[in-house]
Amino acid sequence: MEIISKVPVDSRNPFHFGRSRLNNLFMEAIKYPVVIICAGAGYGKTSAVHDFLNSYEASIKALVQLSERDNMMSRFWENYVYTLTKENKTLAKLIGELGFPDTKDKQNQYQSLWHKHIESKRRILVLDDFHFIEDPSIIRFMNECIFFKLPPGTSIFLVSRSTPRINISALESRNHVFKINEDDLRFTESELTLYFRNLDITIQPESLSEIMKDTGGWAFAINIIARSYQKAPGYGGYLRNAMKTNIFQMMEAQDWDEISKGLQFFLIRLSLIDHLAVELIALLTMGNEELIMELEKQNTYIRRDSYINAYLIHPLYLEFLAEKQKLLSEEQKQETYKIAGDWCKKNGFYIDALTYFEKNKDYNSIVSVFPELPVQIQPDVAKYTASILERAPEKAFETTGYLAVIHLRCYISLGQVKKAIELAEYYEAKYLKLPKHSAELVKSALAGIYYSWARMRFAMCITDDCYNFDFYFEKLSKCFSEKVDPGNFISPSPGAWINMVGTSREGAPLDFIAALSRTVTHLSNCFKDFDTGHADLALGELKYYQGDISASENLLISAIKRTPEKGQTEFVHRALFYTLRIAVSQGNYHKVCQALKKLKTLRDENIYSNRFTNYDISLSWYFYILGMPENIPDWLRDDFSQYHHTAFKENFANQIKARFCYSSRNYIPLLSYIQEMKQRESFLFQRIEMLVIEACVHYKMKNKDKSFAALLESYKTAAPNNILTPFIELGKDMRTLTAAALKESISGIPAAWLENVNHKASSYAKRQTQIILEYKQAVGFENNYILSPRENEILRDISNGLSRTEIAVSHNLSINTVKTIISMILSKTGAKNLPNLIRIAMERKII
Repeated sequence: MEIISKVPVDSRNPFHFGRSRLNNLFMEAIKYPVVIICAGAGYGKTSAVHDFLNSYEASIKALVQLSERDNMMSRFWENYVYTLTKENKTLAKLIGELGFPDTKDKQNQYQSLWHKHIESKRRILVLDDFHFIEDPSIIRFMNECIFFKLPPGTSIFLVSRSTPRINISALESRNHVFKINEDDLRFTESELTLYFRNLDITIQPESLSEIMKDTGGWAFAINIIARSYQKAPGYGGYLRNAMKTNIFQMMEAQDWDEISKGLQFFLIRLSLIDHLAVELIALLTMGNEELIMELEKQNTYIRRDSYINAYLIHPLYLEFLAEKQKLLSEEQKQETYKIAGDWCKKNGFYIDALTYFEKNKDYNSIVSVFPELPVQIQPDVAKYTASILERAPEKAFETTGYLAVIHLRCYISLGQVKKAIELAEYYEAKYLKLPKHSAELVKSALAGIYYSWARMRFAMCITDDCYNFDFYFEKLSKCFSEKVDPGNFISPSPGAWINMVGTSREGAPLDFIAALSRTVTHLSNCFKDFDTGHADLALGELKYYQGDISASENLLISAIKRTPEKGQTEFVHRALFYTLRIAVSQGNYHKVCQALKKLKTLRDENIYSNRFTNYDISLSWYFYILGMPENIPDWLRDDFSQYHHTAFKENFANQIKARFCYSSRNYIPLLSYIQEMKQRESFLFQRIEMLVIEACVHYKMKNKDKSFAALLESYKTAAPNNILTPFIELGKDMRTLTAAALKESISGIPAAWLENVNHKASSYAKRQTQIILEYKQAVGFENNYILSPRENEILRDISNGLSRTEIAVSHNLSINTVKTIISMILSKTGAKNLPNLIRIAMERKII
């Protein structure tokens, strides 16, 4: 996105020749949310849009220049985020941290951030060369997050050589789209006459007809004819034949031969790269101001927008230049790629930086890109980088050891653990065989390999119940003869739970924690002043789930104190999240407020990439406890996210979605999610929490048999490691269920255990009620409630006797959405059923 400002235009150029007909057409088009300008190369699409924007008053006019490489999600997002900075730096930073919205959750978060930080202004967004975009994920993002959810006052111009691959029919059905095509952009005969007159060219009527017949009003051909006409009057002979034969020959004769050799070679160098920012152009000229001055005089196919600090070269002229790249020496190409790569890296265009560095075979520079990227590399970046490294010569890995580590990271990020382990074994053997004079490279490479290997084993604990990741951390520690500065060393990132344990085997959590403690020892042996509260946090989590609140609280305090400030914010968040839950279990509202305040402070840490997601999750759990699911952010009230891996944050978010469904009585999708969870690997604590909720759901649905069966399954899963808290946190619902279970004398569950849970759940419910009361007093909450406009509409429909199906059709909603909204209304009003709801609504004069 580039902000477009008013710049002088050359009326002698047909691409910028003022045509009132086109201006009137654009004035009509601007009334629509989406404008599609579709025509082949050389029709002046971009120039026509640019000239219209020069004359049109809007608060913000922005351009996103697309290319074929923007079909990579990460490259598209780098482009989009970097240029959005021109309008709103805060929003650009936030959505940059979010990453490309490739899931429904991220799309909802993107929408939330967009609407929160974008002011309502007259805004025009131009997406130029949209024909390059073919990636289904990017098309889906544009359809679901851009075209159909535009802020008020915003219009989007799609400039494309072919029909865009978007949902045009849906836009047309809403009368949201205006189309401008080749016929609209062609010069008419009268416009052509005016254009030649403006150039002081006298042209015979028969020649005018021949030009119209030969060119069809195509602006690019008209431009070349006009330039040739000024040198050799008359449209016939060589001029007409050459125009018909080869447009590139005309460029050669009329433009190329007119410029200096220095500029010729410089323009060819520019055709090697995609970015034409003024800053980069200046770097490429090595400060040669005369060359820049000559470049800016070439306004036939090249123009500079002084406000956005970028040059634009006509696509056909770029094709012409590309055919001449063989004239460049290898040294000239390498210098161009090096400068462009460094500039791209500095400005956040990491895909392009990797591309240019590979062309230069500059593997040290490729390595330098990766400290800028998150530990979990975006899948498309990982795939792209892996392909680069698989093309790299073996010698590159022997001179740039960290390449092997990046190779492993790519396959880890792609979830291809088996391939990553094979590479780890291959590279370990390779580096151990290198000669002694490569000792420093070997040490560095092996340390990185062992760290990546340990991360893989850490992630696999949840599926294979094997806790030997500390073995590889020990190997890492032996790579150093003396302690070194850890720098920004990051411990393996936590998932939704700290204990990476999937089995219910007795002692499994303690085995994991023991391996974690050994890991801390190994890392302390090789890093200076190294300390981490990771093991304390894991044990604190286990104690919390075992119901030993006092021990858990002390361990969490220790974990926070021992956690270094850099790179450990995820761990601090988990510690504070459990501190919040402990405060609720104690009925201590003051502690609750302290924990929330610290979580909010953590959210404002710029170095914490997942801060908004994790803060929303923590706050949503609190609103669930308060019985206020309507306050949960929209993205956590949506459908369950597709499963990828237990440690991914989408899995963390699904736990809140489950609680939203539970509190809003939307049981069908909740039960479906739990059944799906049972078919795959999952965290032990996650599985117990969901099984306990399943038991309560079935009891609320009057299905005792299924309820008691789920309760028995949850007990058997929890008992080996004395897990108790998931039962207690269900409060009054668990009190009711265990009381019923005691009456029925369920086989397999000890009565003493049921009585203990019943007593503690009852106590929890009382303390929860106290927290709710103090919260309402603190915020001045009255006994009334507020329904959203949509909820009021649905309530009126219910009172008018409409069925759920009829309501869904009336509001263009799904049946499940209608059911969820009705559940929310019941929850807010305290109504037990629909007749009760209507009575309450009439009594309180809501309807």
